Amino acid sequence: WTAEDDCGNITTFVQTINIFDDEAPVLAGLPDPVVNVECSEDVPALAVVTATDNCDIPVDVEVVEIEIPGTCPNQYSITRTWTAEDDCGNITSFVQTINIFDDEAPTWNEPAPASPVNVDCSEDVPAVPVQTASDNCAAPIFIDFSEVIVPGTCPNQFSLTRTWIAQDDCGNATTRVQIINVFDEEAPVFEGI
Repeated sequence: WTAEDDCGNITTFVQTINIFDDEAPVLAGLPDPVVNVECSEDVPALAVVTATDNCDIPVDVEVVEIEIPGTCPNQYSITRTWTAEDDCGNITSFVQTINIFDDEAPTWNEPAPASPVNVDCSEDVPAVPVQTASDNCAAPIFIDFSEVIVPGTCPNQFSLTRTWIAQDDCGNATTRVQIINVFDEEAPVFEGI
């Protein structure tokens, strides 16, 4: 400001105003920083994060999602990073880590077949029961079935082992075994005597 009278006497005053924004934006609506789930379908949706700035200038929030592969479809991690930057270059970031780790084996839907089963003759060996399984994750379940015969001394003396293995796509497995013993110890019976 300058003041001058009619004789040319002058007085001056100077005011300096410094504008310096060094305050970063503030994020709102942040999710939990660490989330642990068992299955990929349980991964939470992307949170809607907003930002405000001390200078009342609209601030955009950018989000970057990176998937870090694991050993199977339900064992991996996701990193989500939200970043807000004002027009002076002040930056605020927030990182969320989501860990997907399925370590739960499938469960059988039917009761376990009776075991051991003892029969006299090979024709009495029960049929193979149907065995199905469910898993905590919406992924395919592979059921492997095998039969192993340990022979005895004759056609009606042997042991039969049936094994079912239910496995999910991450290798978590559960097993069922049925043992059938065939042992004929009954002598023939005469007829017509």
